[in-house]
Order: sequence, then C-alpha cells, then structure tokens
Amino acid sequence: MTSILKTSTVLPAFLIALVLSFCSCGEKTPEEVEYIYEFHNQYTPTHTHHIIPDSVDLYVDYTTATEMKGKIKFYWEVMKPILAAKAQNYYAIKGQDISREAGKVGELLAGVRNYENPDLKGVLKRIVGGDNEAILITDGELIDPSTPYMKDSFKSWLMKGHDIFIASEPYFEGGKNGAAKKLFFFIFYDSRVENNICDYVKRMAKFNHYPKVSTLNLSITPVVKGIHGGHSDPNSYVQAMVTRKGDMELQEWSTGWEDKIERFIVNDKDPKGALLIDGLQLDRTSIAGVRITEVSEKVYNLNNEYTNFFNAKKTEQEVDSLIDPDVMENFIVMDQNVFKRNSFLRLYFDKQNYNPADLTGNPYNYFKIAFFVSEIEQNMEKFRSKLEFDDRLKPGFKNVSVYESVKQTMEDPEITEFLANTPFYSIYVKALAR
Repeated sequence: MTSILKTSTVLPAFLIALVLSFCSCGEKTPEEVEYIYEFHNQYTPTHTHHIIPDSVDLYVDYTTATEMKGKIKFYWEVMKPILAAKAQNYYAIKGQDISREAGKVGELLAGVRNYENPDLKGVLKRIVGGDNEAILITDGELIDPSTPYMKDSFKSWLMKGHDIFIASEPYFEGGKNGAAKKLFFFIFYDSRVENNICDYVKRMAKFNHYPKVSTLNLSITPVVKGIHGGHSDPNSYVQAMVTRKGDMELQEWSTGWEDKIERFIVNDKDPKGALLIDGLQLDRTSIAGVRITEVSEKVYNLNNEYTNFFNAKKTEQEVDSLIDPDVMENFIVMDQNVFKRNSFLRLYFDKQNYNPADLTGNPYNYFKIAFFVSEIEQNMEKFRSKLEFDDRLKPGFKNVSVYESVKQTMEDPEITEFLANTPFYSIYVKALAR
C-alpha cells in the first residue's frame, strides 16, 4: 500500500482519503493499556469537569446558629476542628455581603455574629461555578420558606459528575420552646477524587457518636462495590489481571478464545454457559431519593477507537472529540434474575446467540462492558424530616425550601435522562486476537 501512495501522487484527494481509510482498518491494536483510564475520562460524560484537589473553600452563613457557641455539639466538637484543619479559603456571608477573610479559621468561626437575609443563592452560584471543593454552613433559611432556591445550583453541580453530602444538626432557636431549626453542612465534592474533603469528614466525624445528626448524599453515580479486592471477579479461565480506578476497571485477559474461553466458558454444560464475571454489587439506594430497580448492559467494540486514541497520544496529536463505537450484539449479557434478587452485576456470554464476529482486533481485542440505570423509583419523601424545619416567622408551619430543592433536583427529567444514558460502571477488556 505504501508503494501505491508513492507512485500515484496525482490521485484525487478523495481517492487518497479512501486508500488511507483502508490502511487504518488493518492497523494493529496496541499492546500497551497505559491510556485506557485517560480514554475513559475523555469519552465518559461523568468526567466532563474536574475538581482541583486539596483546595477547600469554606462559606459560613453568619446566622444565629453559628454564633451559638458550644450549644450545637456536632458543629463545635467535630466540624470546627475539621474546618480549621482543611479549609484554605474562608468566606463570610454577612447578609448580602460575601467577603473573603484572612486569619485562622478557628478564630474566624469564634467571631461569628448574626446577620439577616443572607445571599445564599449568590454563594451557591459561586461554588458551582468554581473548581474547588467547598463547604457551606447555613441554617438554610431565606424569607420565602417554600422556594427551592438551591435546586438550580444542586443540579448544575451534579450534572458535572460531582456529589453533594448533606449533614444537618437540629437545634432550638430561642430556647427549648423556640423554633426547631437545623444547621446544615453542605459539602460539595467529587467522590472520584482521592482524599476528597467528604471522605475526610466522614473519617473524622464519627457520625455514630452523634445520633441526632442526619446525613444524605446527592449523586448521579451509583455506588458499585467489589466484593473481593474492590473489583470484579472474572472466570479463572481468562487468567485476567484486574485493576480498578473509580467507576471503571481494566481486565487484561491472557488466554485464547477457541481453545479456552469458548470451550470452557461459552460452551460449558450449563444452559447459560459458565459464569464469566462476578463479584460486583450495586448499592441501589446510594443515590438519595432514588431506588434503582433495573439496570442494563451494553458491550462496545473499541478496537479502532482505542487504537486511534493511543496513536494520537503517542504522537502528541489531538484526539477525536467524539467517538461512536459499534455495539457488540449477542455477545455478553447480564443475569437480570440475580440482580433483582441480590443486586449483583453478574455476566455471562450470550450462549444461545454468541457471535464472535466483532473480535476483529489484531493482535489484541479491546471492548467495553458498560452498565446503565434503566429504571428507578422516586422515594424522596422519607428524607423530608432530615431537611425541613420550623418556619421562624409562621409558628406551626414548616420551611421546606431545602427539602424542595433536593426533591426537585433528584426528580428533574434531565437527571433521570442522564442516569439512563450514562454508564455508572465500565469494564474495559483487553483480550487476545481470535
């Protein structure tokens, strides 16, 4: 093919492009897997925005709750030392004024005084528009007790693939007969970032020592647990080396297809064939306000896509902005009955319809098994008591602004659509040629 290009220099441009396309089709797939994680980040929607690690912004609402020295135990005994240790930037919310203040965090917190009408909407816009982890401490109270003023910011943050952890500590404003209020700690973080601020708070806080403190986690990434070693357990016949990183894992298979995989796994005497991959369990309630009732899987052929990405990286060229890999039909299926019974993501080859036609990679095959949320149930009502509090201006009524903000966020059609169309866990497989 090279000699044709050299001697046919007067070929029309479209013919040259056609010849080049034939060349790329036969291109060898790479041996190295060094760019798989970067490939995943590039083409998975939940990885569209990244947080700067170890940079925590603290926003403090100068309200009655934060000036009640020592009376709100969890705040003063646990959160105050944590914040003093981890917050790099301190912002005071004094009514409509939001100002960055210099000094030691512990001393600044000890000097809080009450200001009315805080600009909480402005603070939230700042947080979700930035690249830092952030903690907002507030009683959540605006003049209108029913406006879901946090919803737009919550949604924006989650749609970037990030997470929000909410803890709330009850207290009485004005003594035991006063309004039953809550002091909220909104932690804006990303569960994929190692040593993120939320993990640090959970590790240090010992929530079991403070039974009155309520917690919930907002996310659009369900939690997948690896029962053994944190990742899946492939069938021993594939002799896989498995590496997990966040919401993806890489399996490198080292045995042949016809003599081992197809003989002992696909064509096992069991009607379904032998179990291919086990050991992954989905936490169906890991997204607050949602119960996952059904999931599905798709398998994508990545031979061309990963080869192109690998070569572009090696030659320091721009990678494709979008890819559209072929779906491998009749290849791998999930046992839906097992999932309904115990939430395991158990995989088999599709023995009845098995078709290895997509295994065209040479000398290696690359494919991805992606899991999607295909059905959910909304159950936000059970979190109402964690989020609502007495309306200070209307005795006998509740302020539901925080509750409605969370509820409307998790019930937003775009959030539901995102869950349906974005893989919550991916298994990348490098296998030998067939």
